[in-house]
Amino acid sequence: MSMQIDMAPILSGEVKSIPFDFNFSFEDANIIGDVTFPELFTVKGTVTNNAGYMKLTACATVPYKTACARCLKEIEGVLPISFEKNVAVISTLQNEDTDDYLFIEDAKLDLYAPMCEQILLEFPTKLLCKDDCKGLCPKCGKDLNEGSCGCPTKEIDPRLAVIQKYIDSLEE
Repeated sequence: MSMQIDMAPILSGEVKSIPFDFNFSFEDANIIGDVTFPELFTVKGTVTNNAGYMKLTACATVPYKTACARCLKEIEGVLPISFEKNVAVISTLQNEDTDDYLFIEDAKLDLYAPMCEQILLEFPTKLLCKDDCKGLCPKCGKDLNEGSCGCPTKEIDPRLAVIQKYIDSLEE
């Protein structure tokens, strides 16, 4: 998927900024577990040149569908992601840490890989249908958001079960 910005106008000094607006999706649809992406992601932003110092700022909207991590109800939402990176022509950097840079190659800046990486880094590992989701009962599987299921909540340590049987026999 192509998300390339032609950087020739900014490199030649014709313009100080280049706005961009792309729609894209992951090439591998199953890249994040059981999360599906029903629509294309939207990425909008600008590359600016301030006296030779170039910076990319972007915002992405990532629509998703998945199951709640506690109760397994289907949830959907849109994750907003902000992204800022320094931009440079690779030949201009000597002996610098290049992790903080995006590089221009052949007067083009490719945003696909950096945006995918940023989305993967910022996407939550667990999503909930609501902040106070109670989940499912571990014994019977009832959704506890709909009410109590009546299963005993206190578990006896299996090593002490013999003592509990003895106590129960004394009470009879």
